[in-house]
Amino acid sequence: MTQEAKRALVISIDGLDARYLEHADEYGLRIPALRSLMTRGTTSLQVRVVYPSVTYPVHTTIVTGALPAHHGIVGNELFLPLGAPQCGEWHWFARDIRAETLWDAARSRGLSTGIVSWPVAGGAGDYNVPEIKKLNGTPRESLALMIEHERPRGIIQEAAARDPRLYAQANVDEHDDMRARFAEYLIKEKSPHLMLVHLFDLDHFQHDYGPFTPEAFAMLEKLDGYVARILEAAERAGTLSETSVFIVSDHGFAPISKLIHPGVVLKEAGLLNVSHVSDAPQQHADARLCVAEDWRALPSLTGGSCAIILRDQSDGEAFQRARAAFDELAKSGVDGAPETDGELLRIIDAEEVRAMGADVRAAFVLEAADGYAFGANYLGDAVTESIMRGQHGYLPSRYFTTFIASGAGITRRGDLGEISITDVGPSIAQTIGLTLRDADGQALSL
Repeated sequence: MTQEAKRALVISIDGLDARYLEHADEYGLRIPALRSLMTRGTTSLQVRVVYPSVTYPVHTTIVTGALPAHHGIVGNELFLPLGAPQCGEWHWFARDIRAETLWDAARSRGLSTGIVSWPVAGGAGDYNVPEIKKLNGTPRESLALMIEHERPRGIIQEAAARDPRLYAQANVDEHDDMRARFAEYLIKEKSPHLMLVHLFDLDHFQHDYGPFTPEAFAMLEKLDGYVARILEAAERAGTLSETSVFIVSDHGFAPISKLIHPGVVLKEAGLLNVSHVSDAPQQHADARLCVAEDWRALPSLTGGSCAIILRDQSDGEAFQRARAAFDELAKSGVDGAPETDGELLRIIDAEEVRAMGADVRAAFVLEAADGYAFGANYLGDAVTESIMRGQHGYLPSRYFTTFIASGAGITRRGDLGEISITDVGPSIAQTIGLTLRDADGQALSL
């Protein structure tokens, strides 16, 4: 019988495909902290995610228990034409969420919340080191934005004053040592009842090098060390024995070698125009390239999937032209040569999209074939080679992600079997006496 939980610690390891843990021995992974949590608690390596399976929609589902169509975060980025003000900005702020969150529920019960780099959480909680960056900016400029939106004012400087190595290992490729240090500081010095931590260097390395590669394995082992440090911080704070600990993740990963560019297809179909202007925002590879205001259809890119959105949802002719263009691409492949499976992509009708609780604005959604994802070009070839080696965003049926529950209040042991990620938030909430009123999922018996 474990002690009743008075606190919850939620650590998200972005991109922790369940196969890493399922085949940990085969891969030779040294992950003692994760193995210990699994042994002492309960685990599902069959977590069905939501669509699109990209970071911001899924993390918002984790903290609300709601599907993307209900909580309103249907992609990482704001949906805006290329070149428009704020184009390329992400959903940094909690004000964009249309469902009750774990931090809302905690506040209503007088419980404090600490947040480190949790997606779509800017402005939320009692102690918040936000996830926000300056697009195409320097690390110093991104840090300035973090400080601008921190809660309370001065918390980042306060942590830096206490930890001279806070930024020592932060570089272009890795930031999770810094995030772990912020989490350690908040746990030791502020003792929040609910602590949410987002670690995403594994996701970054899988995009760059591909999933299940030596680089990805090495990064996961490093992250295991960060998890151990965060748990040790709770131990030193004297709160670990009363804390339920959750390891969560947002999506699996697939290897890719090619990109399909829906913007090119829509341009060639006459459904959008691009122009070159001198005052375009500097957020793009070609900052002078913009989509003209007379567009009739635009892509909303989500990695391995892409929603096609009409400017006027009643524009039947635009729908037919867009659908015909992608039907042709799917069947013909590149340069008129069909792929070995006959198609580059699958087209998912709006009715099926809505049934999955995905983007209700979509006229239809494109799902890339194995080895493919979607790219952001508007000029050039419709299909190109990809520098990126791994991607996600695909249908939930194409991979599972991970859920581990351990510590105070967790009495169940072993394998939970297949679960929905919509059940994760309600389960975390129930452990510390909260409920999520807008959840589509149900609390698990833990």
